[in-house]
Amino acid sequence: MIESQNNFDMVEIESAISKAGSAYHKLLLLVGKSGAGKTPLLRHISQKMEIPLINLGLLLSRQLLSLTVQQRKLKVSDIIEDILDEQDAVRIGVDNTEIIFEPSLKVNPIGLLKNISRNRLIIWAWNGGIEGDHLTYAYRGHPEYQRVLVKEFAVIAV
Repeated sequence: MIESQNNFDMVEIESAISKAGSAYHKLLLLVGKSGAGKTPLLRHISQKMEIPLINLGLLLSRQLLSLTVQQRKLKVSDIIEDILDEQDAVRIGVDNTEIIFEPSLKVNPIGLLKNISRNRLIIWAWNGGIEGDHLTYAYRGHPEYQRVLVKEFAVIAV
């Protein structure tokens, strides 16, 4: 895990990206609370390394609007996969990812991340924290609360 205080060390970041890119699940998580600097870091990486950066919340919500709640649950993973496929890139930055925690969508975040990172490197902004080997999202008791084991992924704590 790399700790960052918004002083982006591109050598360390490129090393983490390289390591993540050679793993079975090609995933690098940028983890931090809201306002910690994940978006500026993603933009910096995207510009420096010419990696497309998508706003998942915006793109996914547009496609979910016309669907019923039941259809959304059934199609959300496929829609996310299609959004990523449209980028036609082997490396993609993904920001504004909070939508996947919407309880009505019934998304398993780690299952989704494993699935979408098999064939392309995903640099994913995770709006939450780290507790040992676990990622958290929201707080205990919140309907969107998640606590998931993350030992198998590269993580940059922002």
